Amino acid sequence: MRTAQQEKRNDGITPALRGLAAAFCLLAGVTSCNAGPEPAPIVRQAPTSLGATAGEPAPSVSEQPIPAVTAEVATGLDVPWAMALLPDGSLIVTERESAEVKRITDGVVDVIGVVQDAIDADGEGGLLGVAVPPDFTADPRLYFYYTSTDDNRVISMAYGNGGLEGTEEVLTGIPKANIHNGGRIKFGPDGYLYIGTGDASNAESAQDRASLGGKILRVTADGEPAPDSPFGSAVYSLGHRNVQGLAWDSGDRLWASEFGPERDDELNLIEPGGNYGWPAVTGASGQRGFIDAQVVWPSTATASPSGMAIVEDVAYIGGLRGERLWRVPVSGGSAGNPASFLDGAHGRLRDTLAGVDGSLLIATNETSGSRILRVEMQ
Repeated sequence: MRTAQQEKRNDGITPALRGLAAAFCLLAGVTSCNAGPEPAPIVRQAPTSLGATAGEPAPSVSEQPIPAVTAEVATGLDVPWAMALLPDGSLIVTERESAEVKRITDGVVDVIGVVQDAIDADGEGGLLGVAVPPDFTADPRLYFYYTSTDDNRVISMAYGNGGLEGTEEVLTGIPKANIHNGGRIKFGPDGYLYIGTGDASNAESAQDRASLGGKILRVTADGEPAPDSPFGSAVYSLGHRNVQGLAWDSGDRLWASEFGPERDDELNLIEPGGNYGWPAVTGASGQRGFIDAQVVWPSTATASPSGMAIVEDVAYIGGLRGERLWRVPVSGGSAGNPASFLDGAHGRLRDTLAGVDGSLLIATNETSGSRILRVEMQ
């Protein structure tokens, strides 16, 4: 069984530890601690049963725009984890450790609320995802995913007079642990709330349909299973290790980024009721009964894919341990060749959000010096 320390190689290694490792290499007279060149991501074409269009190739890398940082939207944030846009263009940001919810408008950062309900920010827990419902204008509420002392849970809070008030439970009982808490939430094109969870260090729970761990969940705004649920429950797909990013392409197909163990980070095209294999398999094993990942990063050193946005059928995925932005075409339901940008330039990248004008917003993961960056396509 892997220890928590071993798991941290993928999604929890800190810049300080990397610095110590580099210093050791220099003292030992070694010019590089890498065993060799970084292995390239592996791309697998989707079967047509998942909505891919046969014969419709994804755009080549050379046809894709190049993302470049053009501005700092905000600085001095404390461990931001998720972002969401309000209809008026204001940016909502959650901070994992402080449990503060911040609003950024024209570069001005305001604290609009704190999730008070016994946040447990140990390890990878704390205040995580945020989502804006499609009927926000008529009923202004924000949805949050956080780690309590007992579980991971989703709540909603009313947004009024520029701040948050009241708390309503939406879904509770999601398994928690020091690691693998999942946390990404988003409302889909169908109006339902999608919730990415982790296996909470109990790998077998990912295959247990009665557990909410290691799943993608799909519920109403009140937390009830969606009416056409594949299992008659909140479970939408299973066999996930630690879901981190959720986004939809132009065909309303759901894609999810996921942490692997010490290998095989994944980008998955999600099928209702689909089983993605963890812990029996990782990556694209081709094993009967499981759905292969569309993109597999053999080395987690280059990825640890976190938050994701899809703009014009191109997925942009922030890398934590990889400290880079991955660009993956997803036209027609098939992943194209990945390419990376901003390698090591801005540290760990936690979340990626589509802006209102075709730009991207990226939240860095630099503890108390974290930033929100504006990225435009060149």
